[in-house]
Amino acid sequence: MSFPIPKKIAVINDLSGYGRVSLCVSLPVISALGVQCCPVPTSILSNHTGFPSEYKYDLTEQMKPYIEAWGQLRLSFDGIITAYMSYEEQVRITADLIDRFRRDDTVVFVDPCMADHGRIYRGFTGDFAGCIRDRLVRKATVIKPNITEACLLTGFDYDTVKAYAQEPKLRKLKSCLMNMIEDLRELGPQQIIITGIERQDRIMNVVADGDDIRFISMHRTGQSRGGTGDIFSSIAAASLVQGMSLEKATKKASGFVSEAIRISEEAGVPVNEGVIFENILSKLASTAFPQG
Repeated sequence: MSFPIPKKIAVINDLSGYGRVSLCVSLPVISALGVQCCPVPTSILSNHTGFPSEYKYDLTEQMKPYIEAWGQLRLSFDGIITAYMSYEEQVRITADLIDRFRRDDTVVFVDPCMADHGRIYRGFTGDFAGCIRDRLVRKATVIKPNITEACLLTGFDYDTVKAYAQEPKLRKLKSCLMNMIEDLRELGPQQIIITGIERQDRIMNVVADGDDIRFISMHRTGQSRGGTGDIFSSIAAASLVQGMSLEKATKKASGFVSEAIRISEEAGVPVNEGVIFENILSKLASTAFPQG
């Protein structure tokens, strides 16, 4: 029996030893979908920063020779995922990696990963959002900002969007989101996923594939947990490189994350330990996880 050669995705993110985030979730999830995960670690952490303390070793200086060794091998990738960056220099190095290793058909999946709940992450100085926008978003084929990051990239007011999301009717919210997508399209990417729009007991994602815009809503199954964005990006990007549509890839990723949150809540897993996705990982390759 012969098997197809797996496609390859390069993933630029940190490696946190404990807490189920970043490369520690991307590696098993992408592999479970039959795609080879090729990590580019930006730093090594004993555990993610949601814990009271952590050990961190910065790998910015090591990224260039690491990538140069790949260049000498003349590698190329079917997909590239960019995620959390600590410094603008890491953003610049990642932008060079995209230019060097992408092909015409490479899925460049950019998760801006810089803000949430209306605030930019602590520790970012200067115009970090502008650096992400100009050096990564403009090179992307797909971007996956959460609603806070989408506001930072476009200049929309987060509090206004949040208020629209709580109104009984969706007219103002949908109009605002469609204008936001139009502004994001002008930056370059034509495939856009805006995640994490909270509306009463539901979570809404917006999927724009060219002119086709869909609003996908599902019941909230628990509280927000670290690592779910990394899992989402890994599922969506791996599905896209294998030919799945953006809408189906988004539904698959959303459904898996929702189920992982649900079983983690039922098991009483502490929030800072992420989701116990290991329990359902074997279902990932064959299950669509439709929206609820």
